[in-house]
This record gives sequence, C-alpha cells and structure tokens, in this order.
Amino acid sequence: MTARGPGIARLMLAVNVLILIVPLLALLLLRVYETHLLQQTERRLISESVLIGEAWRSEVMRLSGVPLDHQPDITPGWAIVDDVFPIEPVLDLADPDQDVRRSSTPTATPRQAADRSGPAWAAGAAIKPLLDRAKRVNLSGARVLDAEGCVVASTGGEVGACLDHLPEVRAALSGRYAAVARPRHSDSPEPPLGGISRRGRLRVFTATPLFADGQVIGVVRMSRTSLGPVEALWRQRRTFALALLCSLALTLGVSVFFARVITRPVRSITAAAEAIAAGRPRAPLPSGVVPREIRRLSEALDEMTAQLQARAAYITDFVGNVSHELKTPLSSIRGATELLQSDWAAMTEAQRQRFLSNIDAATARMTRQVSRLLLLARIEHTRAEAEIVPVVGWLEAFVASRAPQVEIGLRLQDPPAEIHIAPDHLTSVVGNLVDNALHHGAPPVVITAASSPEGRLVISVSDEGPGISENNQGRVFDRFFTTARDAGGTGLGLAIVQAVAQSRGGAASFESGPAGTTFQITL
Repeated sequence: MTARGPGIARLMLAVNVLILIVPLLALLLLRVYETHLLQQTERRLISESVLIGEAWRSEVMRLSGVPLDHQPDITPGWAIVDDVFPIEPVLDLADPDQDVRRSSTPTATPRQAADRSGPAWAAGAAIKPLLDRAKRVNLSGARVLDAEGCVVASTGGEVGACLDHLPEVRAALSGRYAAVARPRHSDSPEPPLGGISRRGRLRVFTATPLFADGQVIGVVRMSRTSLGPVEALWRQRRTFALALLCSLALTLGVSVFFARVITRPVRSITAAAEAIAAGRPRAPLPSGVVPREIRRLSEALDEMTAQLQARAAYITDFVGNVSHELKTPLSSIRGATELLQSDWAAMTEAQRQRFLSNIDAATARMTRQVSRLLLLARIEHTRAEAEIVPVVGWLEAFVASRAPQVEIGLRLQDPPAEIHIAPDHLTSVVGNLVDNALHHGAPPVVITAASSPEGRLVISVSDEGPGISENNQGRVFDRFFTTARDAGGTGLGLAIVQAVAQSRGGAASFESGPAGTTFQITL
C-alpha cells in the first residue's frame, strides 16, 4: 500500500526553499523598487523639462518674430499616439548597458560659447527667474542649452559652458530623448531621513530635445537626486511596518503549520502505541495533511497490530485444538497405563499386548498430529528457503517413489519448466492430495500438471471415488476435520495444502460428484 501525503523530505525542502527564497525575493523587490524610484524621479524631470522647454521655445519664437500660434513639427520621427508625443522613462537598473556603478560624468573640460548673442541667449535670460523659482520648489537642477549644446540658462553658474561632450546631451542634440543615472558625490553630510533634501546614492540626468520646424533648436538638461530605498521606506514607514508585521505573521504561521504537520501525527502514533500496549483500541490519525512517512508508519503499526492480534487468535485456537485433539489419545494412554500397572500380574500375555498396542497407536497418532501441526504453523507463519525445482523431473520422481505400492498416473499439459518453492512444501502439497485421494476416493489416481494464464503451476489430483457429501464439502479445508479418525486421520492434510497455496498467493479448490473428486491447487 502506497501512503498518501507529502514526504518529510519534501516538507523540509519546502521550508528550506522558503527560507532561501525570502531574502532573494527581498533583494529582488528592493532592486525593482529602486528602479521604480529612479523612473519616478525621471518622470518628474521629464514633466519639468517639457514645461521649461516650452517656455524657452515660446520666448525664442517670440523674439524671432514667429507667431505664437504657429504649430511646428516638434517631434519628427517620434511615435505619435492620438496627436500625443509621450516620453517614457528609459532608466532600468536591470539593464547591463545602464550599469550605474560604471557610469560617471565625463572628465573633459567643457568649452565656452564663442557667441552669446541671438534669440536663444535672450530667451534664456528671460526665463532665468522662472528656473530659480522652480528650483526653490522642486529642488531640481535645470539647464537650457542652445543648438550647439551651450548653456543659455541655468539654476547654477554654468551659463556659457558647452556640455556637448556629455552622452545624454549628444543624444538630445541628435533628436533623441536620453537619460542616465550616475553615482552621487557630495561632501555635505547626509540630510536626515525626514528632510526635504534627498540622501540617495544616484543622481538622475535627463536631456530632452526641443524642436522648431523639424530642427533641434535646444535641449533641456534636468538633474535630481533619486529617492533612495531606505529614505522611501522611512517616508512610508507605517505601511512598511504593517508589511513587516504581516511577513512575520506569515513566517510564524508557516512554521507553526509545518511543526503541527510533523509533530501532531507523531504524538498521535505515540499515543496509539501506548494504547496498544495497554490493550486499548488505538485512535486514528488526525485529519489534514500528514507526511507520507508518518502515514506509512501508522499503516505499518496497524498491520503489525493486526498481525499480532491474528497470531494471538491463532495461538488461542491452536492451543484449543491441540488440547482437544490430544485429549483422546492421552486419555487412552493413561487408562491403558493404569490398567497395566494395577492388573499386570493378573493379565494374560495377549491382554498385555493389546493394551501396549493401544498405547503405541495413540502415541503414533499424537506424533503425527504434532508433526503436522508444527508443519502447518511453519507454513503459515515462517518463510521457508525456496529453491528452483524442475517441475516435470520432480513429478516423475514423486510418482516413481510411490510405485509399485500404488498406481498413480501423470499427465503433463505444458506445465512451467520450473518453479521457485521450498521442496518440502511441494512434497506436502502433492503427497497430501495423493494420500487424500487414496484414502477417501478410489483408483485410478491421476496427477495433472498444467500452466495458469499467468504462468503459474496448476496441479490437479483426481480419483474415481464416491465423492464428498454435500454436508462435508464446506468443511474440507478446516483443520482437524476428518471422516477417517479411526483410521488414523488427523484432519490436517488438506489444511496444509491450502496453507501452502495461500502462502504463495495461490488458491486451492475442488470439484466433487458421484463420478469422483478432483482437487486443484495453483502455486
């Protein structure tokens, strides 16, 4: 029987995998969360850069004499969705091409603009107050660059410096939006967790191109320190604390569940063993998930209990049967012995011999009964040493050993070439069937050997006697049942035949009628 339920090894593997997955999952979620924070900062910089860029471009157009209601092609080659030009974040910490650990600001010294005249520079000076006010609110660094990549307006002091050596600026000057995250370097002490200034380790830089009539006329370069995971968690500390409590509760619940799954059935089996030892009925295993090994242990305990109970019942029956069967010969021996002791001198020689013969016959009967009882017990409760026996050769030798006292026929109907069985068991089966046919039937006695559909050996022994009466047919295989007790029958021969068949997973049966009886056994 295959026990159902998960195995202990599988349960322990599940616990270990859970223990391993939790920190790995936490690291993965932290990485995903950090990327989310970067993209959140990038989205904010994109929105700021679009507003600043449109303010600067409008001022350039005004100073250039272009009507303000003119709608130029501001994004040539960009994906247009319902007349909308979306700019999506591009930063991703999982992308190996964006390894921020190796990303740094180019060290080349920016050149200075040669000419600071024209509408771009005038527009930059016009929106400078706007940039300053926005910085006080957003804390973002903003720089507006002209078509040459030189700063025309800034929240810092870099006006006139040309930043076209930066990769994100070069990409924007070519008409493509670009963003990059670089490690933040600052000599200032870290601000408090609840402060307005950010203490993240990465600074996000975006470069958004500005178009007029299909040409890049400028670039808005924004920068802002990204919110760090620790700082973000601190700002969401109540939610984080709740999530942490839920995780602890889940871990505790899983631990208690697995502990109960393993320990509860073990305690149940221990209580069952104690109940069996005390002679009380055992309680069943608790319902729910039970490890396969423990369920199999419980089933083995049930099997062992059933076997012990069966053996106890067998011993009780055995003792009762032995007591009953030996009582008569023992009484006969004791009576004859008492008569011989008290009347030995008064008895004739013939009387003495008759009583001694009775003692000898009773003793022989007891010997046969005890021998067959021991043989039956060994067959039913012990495993004999099996050997490979050639079927045809063994049957021919058996028939020859009974000749010339009795005539036994042998029919071979394609039996198996050999059988794996204890030789004395095979001798007991065939010998008892033949003796039963000779004592209760009538010749000729014929042994037939054939094969079952499963390839088993099938032996049939038939006679042409008067058959078995209907009243006795239901008791043929019962122990100690015999109709020839006065002739020395023990009533154990057919019980031994059936025990051998059952010990090998076979069966014993018979057919009887006025024309004779045939016993058949499958081994």
